[in-house]
Amino acid sequence: MQSSHTAMCHILVRFFKNCPKDNNTYSITLSSSKLSIAEKSFLSDDGTWHLIKEIDQVLAFDISVVMDTVHISSFEALYDDTELADFELRDEDGSVKVHKAVLAASSHVLKRMLSGSWRETKEGHVDVPGTSAQTLQHFKDYIYLRKLPNTGLEQVLLLASYYMIPQLEQKCVNKLVNSLTAQKTCDLLELAMKHKVNRLILAILEWVQNRGVEVKDMRSFFSSCTDNNCEELP
Repeated sequence: MQSSHTAMCHILVRFFKNCPKDNNTYSITLSSSKLSIAEKSFLSDDGTWHLIKEIDQVLAFDISVVMDTVHISSFEALYDDTELADFELRDEDGSVKVHKAVLAASSHVLKRMLSGSWRETKEGHVDVPGTSAQTLQHFKDYIYLRKLPNTGLEQVLLLASYYMIPQLEQKCVNKLVNSLTAQKTCDLLELAMKHKVNRLILAILEWVQNRGVEVKDMRSFFSSCTDNNCEELP
């Protein structure tokens, strides 16, 4: 893609599946010695054009792409099971019944907690402060069904980051970034910085760099904020 304002050439890539009935998730690793790119990874169907390089001239180059299937274990058959559910995720306003084996298979952090002598293992539940029963349900929906909600993704992202579930974290980031406005960009950047979600920080910066959101619009939003009272831009 040739920029109309400068002589810079922007090279972008988007990874998607041609078969809509393919429920597998794939990853690609992209490398190019000519472009000084080494093992840049992408997941399929994130819906995002990723800027991989800016160059000041159009030239011939070759790119190596390696594709792998991201193996996902399905626990859909256990989703509605309560008889064998042996653990709970709890918050102040409710709880969600789950299976320890499913949690352990989804997160090495949870596996270490559940296989050790932690208090939560003995009591059969873990308290997840700062979240909600709805967020916990969304979390269960993903680890059992691989489904993401249309709202409340920010809190699901924080859980994914806390329990170190990179695939869930990346999917939340992709979905959040794809619907950014100037105000949402500022709000999400604040959230990412506060909770040190580096994956989200980098995705936002890449989105702004690709002009998904204009810096001038973000500046307008910041200038409309006075005394911590921000008016939503039209």
